Amino acid sequence: MVPTPGRSGSFSRFHIWKPASDFGLAEVFPKRGKGYLSDWLKDFIIKQSSLKSLRDFAFQLREELHSVIPADILAKNASGFHLCGYSSQGLPEFWFLSNIGGMQDFKYANLQPRYPEPTADFLERDARILGWDGSDPSSIQSASYVYRNGDFRAHVVAFERLDNVLTDMLSFPDFKNPNKPEDWVRFKFEFVAYLYKKFARRQIIGRPIDAFCLSKQLP
Repeated sequence: MVPTPGRSGSFSRFHIWKPASDFGLAEVFPKRGKGYLSDWLKDFIIKQSSLKSLRDFAFQLREELHSVIPADILAKNASGFHLCGYSSQGLPEFWFLSNIGGMQDFKYANLQPRYPEPTADFLERDARILGWDGSDPSSIQSASYVYRNGDFRAHVVAFERLDNVLTDMLSFPDFKNPNKPEDWVRFKFEFVAYLYKKFARRQIIGRPIDAFCLSKQLP
């Protein structure tokens, strides 16, 4: 679930079980010249649809990105990818690929000239915190995780306050819950996009907004 501000910022492409969003650097530099990362990523996803796992997809993405983004350009630009889907066992997966080494306030820092290996941030890290034993889905406690990218100010400053506004408004009997979780996510991004359009010196979040929900019964 990401904003799509024209050609710079975050883009979302969806193909079968492999949703992928990218943020930061918006261009690639193949041998024939220069192009938009959003177009390249769409073609890449379609070409790699036969891969059997999200892990394979993440590592193949890293390898091919290195062939179209020179190291000197990557070292000066933050770039990252969020990849999610379900494993062959029906378990939810979330992978992260980025050249970002840290953050200073709301700015990405310690940028690397090459992407380190992708990390399985949910199953191998966050799910463990929730009690996941690595095999039994019932071992994990019921909870939710939020993964964010792009301009963190929108997520931290605006989104959490908007969630509180919704909670307060739902206390009145003439207000109803959103029918779907993605409807509320889309509303928040619409609000933030309008905020950036009206008041930001440079609009880095804009419309149209893509919001979708993947759901699957755990085994």
